[in-house]
Amino acid sequence: MKIITAIIDSKNEEIVTSLLFTQGFEIAFRALSIHSLDNFISNQKDSFLVIYDHSFESNLKFQKKFKSDSQNRYIRLEPQKFNPAKILSEISSIKQNYLAAYIERLPNVISVMGSPGAPGVSTLVNYLGLILNGTVVSSTHQNLRPFGRANMKLISPEDLIPTLNSISNTQVLIDGGSSINLTSTMSDRRFDARWLREVVGSSSHLIYVIKSNLQGINYLTNFMKDFNNVINQPVITVILNQQRFDRSSQEIQSSFKELMGGLSNFVIPFTSRIGANSMSKSGKFSIWGMDSFQKQLAKIAAQIGEKKLYH
Repeated sequence: MKIITAIIDSKNEEIVTSLLFTQGFEIAFRALSIHSLDNFISNQKDSFLVIYDHSFESNLKFQKKFKSDSQNRYIRLEPQKFNPAKILSEISSIKQNYLAAYIERLPNVISVMGSPGAPGVSTLVNYLGLILNGTVVSSTHQNLRPFGRANMKLISPEDLIPTLNSISNTQVLIDGGSSINLTSTMSDRRFDARWLREVVGSSSHLIYVIKSNLQGINYLTNFMKDFNNVINQPVITVILNQQRFDRSSQEIQSSFKELMGGLSNFVIPFTSRIGANSMSKSGKFSIWGMDSFQKQLAKIAAQIGEKKLYH
């Protein structure tokens, strides 16, 4: 939801913005005068929610706009009776356009996500994008990620569905970020939750990455319990990343295999250096000179539908 704050008092504005940020809302613009508010709204095609205080309400120009403006919604802030729950309740009661968007599971879309702290999610997306000659889609709200040589689209979360519809003729790999819960996002209106809901809802194949340690196994246990509650599940592949060969790591791998049962899964060995020496000029892997990391990626790509991996 796009929000404008029209609050003169800096302390009140700080309170409101802090509240909005903790709940995952974005502030598109901070209007410090009726003139700046009028200029901004007049040049926008989208609808906004305006949170305003008495300083704006007392302005005659604002009163006229408030009464005649049918495109935007307005919420009055009462500093003396500030009630965070009331503000959030008023915001949530307003119908959000994105909730009406139809989310369709698309056969050309693969999402890659991981447990919190799982290594290599973005790297896997980049390499699979090259192998499958696809387009990598990532969100602007995520942390900094490594950029590879694959075709890349960096988008705002609200643009995910339109972007996927516009590139329906090619393989798409989404850098989904991290999560251990999926079904809880169905009723969560915060920014990250919307992104996750649309990523999972539009993907035909989900690749989930965990780190090869006890915490990774615990995260995976919780994730799989929640994943079993997802209606119309995507196909899932789970990856145990950075597997070592000492005794404790072997025990982790055994627990991983038991937890997976018959589900598709891969183990990627730890490597201190990921190179691209075995890449051809077109970005494809050559079977000659592959290391164990690249061989596993080739197997993953083969499983998700690519037939011609080498040349």
